[in-house]
Amino acid sequence: MVVADVWVELRSEAFGVRLVRADTIVQVWWDVKRPSYLNVTLSSREVVRQDMRAGFPAHGIEEGEASDLCEKLVQRIARAAHAGGGHQVWMGRDEESQGVWWTHRPLVGNRHAF
Repeated sequence: MVVADVWVELRSEAFGVRLVRADTIVQVWWDVKRPSYLNVTLSSREVVRQDMRAGFPAHGIEEGEASDLCEKLVQRIARAAHAGGGHQVWMGRDEESQGVWWTHRPLVGNRHAF
């Protein structure tokens, strides 16, 4: 059996960068009262935040877009876990279009320093 070790990088200008083990995530949600962030609740009941648009202006966020990003995070974690071994998931961004998406890569040779 392949063992997956998936980590999620959550970035927030206000709260900094956090790496959390994917298996400690119990909920991914968005609060219309704080539309700048996706919220990730951990098994410790701590809530960690990810900038909704990876640092791009977050005005005009619609519920559908927020829900889609929450769902895509869960899907990306599942893909990374299915790949086996160690992986890191993070939000990618495109400077020109100001688009964002979730992506992953193996921990070996990762572009991020731990």
